[in-house]
Amino acid sequence: MLNLLGKFFTVNSDHQKKKELRLKFQEYFFTQPEHAWINNDAQVKTNFEMMLKRLPFGLIEKLLYQHAIVFVPSSEFKNAREKNYSLKNTVVVFPQFESLVRSNKNYAEAYLAHEVAFLVYELEMPEMDHMMAEIEADKFVCDLGLADELEQLLLAMDESSEKRLRLTYLTLKAFGLN
Repeated sequence: MLNLLGKFFTVNSDHQKKKELRLKFQEYFFTQPEHAWINNDAQVKTNFEMMLKRLPFGLIEKLLYQHAIVFVPSSEFKNAREKNYSLKNTVVVFPQFESLVRSNKNYAEAYLAHEVAFLVYELEMPEMDHMMAEIEADKFVCDLGLADELEQLLLAMDESSEKRLRLTYLTLKAFGLN
């Protein structure tokens, strides 16, 4: 299976360029009008900052120059027609996940990283099966070093066949079988 996001883990020795680009992206990201809700809550902003620090340089470039991404609480998304939100680059944060992002639970970062990865898969490979995109996004979260946090996130979710399948793939990855 193709690990699309693996290509973003580039080796680049120009640390100053990486640092500058990361700062430029963070400035851009946090100044988006859609992200006022992030900036108005210190814990939410901390969770986003922690997640953004983990994203690989190549993905930061992609998000900055090709795939603008916005996170919008579902309560605000209801006014989508007025604000012209585009579904293809918008992560709608539903209430259960909004409360997670507003908390200091260590798996909030895994949720945010998963959503970024999932959105990139949908933009880059729209023909990919939804479930496979979920699993590939989970693999990316693991590659960021958040496997334990992802497991906590999945275990906290309501029971579903999707949850069980994702936990199975996570277990296989943990044992090096995937």
